Amino acid sequence: MRVALKVDVDTHQGLGQGVPRLMRALTDEGVTATFFVAMGPDNSGRAIVRVLKNPGFIAKMRRTGAVSMYGWRTVLSGTILPARPIALAYPQVIRALAQAGFELGVHGHDHVRWQDRLDAIGETGVRAELAEAFEAFRAVTGEPARAFAAPGWRTSAAALRALDAIGVDYHSDTRGRAPYRCAIGGEIFTTPEIPTTLPTMDEVIGGPGLTERDAVVRYYLDRFIGGELNVHTIHAETEGMGELDTFVAIVRALKERRARFLQLREVAAELDRGALPVCDVRRDTLDGRAGWISAQGDARGHAAAALSA
Repeated sequence: MRVALKVDVDTHQGLGQGVPRLMRALTDEGVTATFFVAMGPDNSGRAIVRVLKNPGFIAKMRRTGAVSMYGWRTVLSGTILPARPIALAYPQVIRALAQAGFELGVHGHDHVRWQDRLDAIGETGVRAELAEAFEAFRAVTGEPARAFAAPGWRTSAAALRALDAIGVDYHSDTRGRAPYRCAIGGEIFTTPEIPTTLPTMDEVIGGPGLTERDAVVRYYLDRFIGGELNVHTIHAETEGMGELDTFVAIVRALKERRARFLQLREVAAELDRGALPVCDVRRDTLDGRAGWISAQGDARGHAAAALSA
């Protein structure tokens, strides 16, 4: 069983508090992971717009205990309270991750702006968001970013076009089954996509029969697939904080099953772009998550054949 842990860091609190806890836990367990960090301001409070547009977001906030998990400072960040920087507030944490051997990538600039206004900002706005994020990454690490993960699993033709132009090694922007090349409309994009294959804990906890730690651990163990690549996204604000013990229990159970833990760059290095299937990227919804996400759709064939068609 191959397991790639993808850690999304969305907030100031997540990077300052959740990431160091996750780093210690992963190091103690001898397990690696890939961290994607939002590089700009923490405007988490502006997600209140989702409450007005999508009643499902209120249900999620209640089910996950978001206020107790994040605290009022994060919940109100960028509205009543000023937005705090994320990456530039804790450059030492990001550098510590790199020094410890973890992989680092970009999780957007303004996470909330990308997630809530991706279509509205258009191609110019997308390119500006990416330029700011990648420049901040270089300023903190001294290296160019080689990977990107879209905030909220939301992408578009404009975003995929821009990432092809930047030349990242891969992106992890969608929910799906296995690595592929993205297609939207008449465009087929170059950069390999490595999708998240399992539900996230914030989609699961508090659901029917999933209020206790042991039940959540069993739920995940039933969904990791032997002989396949399992890409499991965790959040610094969830598994790195209130659900750390649950996450560690899952990792230990996977180790007992002799899981091999990989970084996503290792997965990307093994991919043959020409042999990857080309799949449509469609917009879908998921249980436990408010609003739409980008998902792996039907295959058009393999990349070489699709490009020659």
